[in-house]
Amino acid sequence: MKIDMTETLSNNELENRITEFQTRIIAALAPYEAESAVCHWLDTLRGIEELINLVTIDWNDDAFERQLYSLSVFQLMQKQATSEFQLIRQRLAERFTETFVDRFTRLVVQSSGIAMSFAVQGLIALANEFQTLGSTIGYFQSRRRHCVGMLHLMSTACKGNLVINPLETLNIFLPVIEYNATPMMGAQYHLMVKLAQERLGISLDSSTELAMLDGLFLEPERISIVEMPRSEKGSQILKEREPLLSDRLFSAAELRNDIVLTEATYAEFDLRGTDFSIAASLVRRLSREYIERDYWIQISPLDLTTLMKDEKASPMLMQAFTCHDSTYMSCLSSYAPLVLVGDRYLSTVSLLSRFMYFWRARILGRKKRFQIRAGFIFEDQVKLALERQGFMVQDIVRINRQEFDVVTVREGIIWNVQCKNNFVDLESVDSDAAAFARYNCSLVRSYERALKKEYNREHLLSKKLLLENVQHMIVSRFPVVTDNSRIVVFSRITNFTQRADAILAGLA
Repeated sequence: MKIDMTETLSNNELENRITEFQTRIIAALAPYEAESAVCHWLDTLRGIEELINLVTIDWNDDAFERQLYSLSVFQLMQKQATSEFQLIRQRLAERFTETFVDRFTRLVVQSSGIAMSFAVQGLIALANEFQTLGSTIGYFQSRRRHCVGMLHLMSTACKGNLVINPLETLNIFLPVIEYNATPMMGAQYHLMVKLAQERLGISLDSSTELAMLDGLFLEPERISIVEMPRSEKGSQILKEREPLLSDRLFSAAELRNDIVLTEATYAEFDLRGTDFSIAASLVRRLSREYIERDYWIQISPLDLTTLMKDEKASPMLMQAFTCHDSTYMSCLSSYAPLVLVGDRYLSTVSLLSRFMYFWRARILGRKKRFQIRAGFIFEDQVKLALERQGFMVQDIVRINRQEFDVVTVREGIIWNVQCKNNFVDLESVDSDAAAFARYNCSLVRSYERALKKEYNREHLLSKKLLLENVQHMIVSRFPVVTDNSRIVVFSRITNFTQRADAILAGLA
């Protein structure tokens, strides 16, 4: 996220602004009745998730895909767009259920309406996010985390008697996200940057980029499920997957298949022999015994307690299943799948799948063997990214018993790259600017010591490759704030060449 605030604010002013946004969010939610707010927002979230995941469908029809994603959402009520919309709805009806098409229709119509509202208010940049269906999908992808964070806050913040009209849900809550939640996160990240810079003793720069999220606005992790090579044991586990109905994007069976896929992908680390298996058993039972219409989960607190005891869930796992936070920034960092509304917990297969993916990372993160394996895979990813930018990767692992991560050559210059796969859950630092600043300082100082170590042994590379000019870089998996141009955040690895050229220009 780019931190670009036009005014210079002190730490106290930023903290006050964050508090002000928190107060505004609570005030905006307070008039509404909790049950209708949560239920209708969950339904809206379902439509958003389906819209985002629509891009995973292979239509085997390039012309239709162009028509689908170029649909003018902003000008939906114009004759041509309306006609195209009807044709798209008919095509969707051939593939999916009637209720799916209804949710899609409702979300697109509501998106068009809210885009017009933004335009009337002079918020042209926001309105333009809804120009086409493709850009609308991108917009909701970028706000996905906010939508879930708002859900967790609703159950306690909605204390009034106003019952939500399902057709007005997006109109009511999306402006709360845009006018308060998004700028609140911006202020929080700005404070994180300031405190990090102050702790490091470097110049304050409000334009510093804090790349907290990876591509597609996903949280960074040591290694994602798509990056992990599958073992033979994992391939055998995959045979346990259930058949899926083709007329829906999400289902209880798909949730269980997601768990099987996770177990298969990380089979070499015996994920089934860890606390992950208890969480998996809980979720599987929820998806079979407490499922409604193949998507919704509903369970009483008493039944949940009994279920947890039956499965011998640890206190940590029981705590993680529900959100106990009352501030928006804390809710934003929660992966809890259950939301308490009155005398019942509600959830969806999507929220449960999201939780299981998070729980996998938490469990694996404690395994030293996984950390080492993930580090090697991370090095391979860095190599591939640099090769794409014209750096020639050298077949060097160690020289004189000293190990190197990634050694490349470009235009007669050796670029020695250390890969740091350091990681901490964003929930540990995202809502605590001081905690982020401490961790950031620890990482940056460690990286700087590592760079100094490389300078002291660069003669080994120079002798091996018969090249005099040796430059050293660090690629960090975790997003860090620093003024050291030799430290590159992996989510910005595509800028490596630009950074390298700037370093050479500064040395000239």
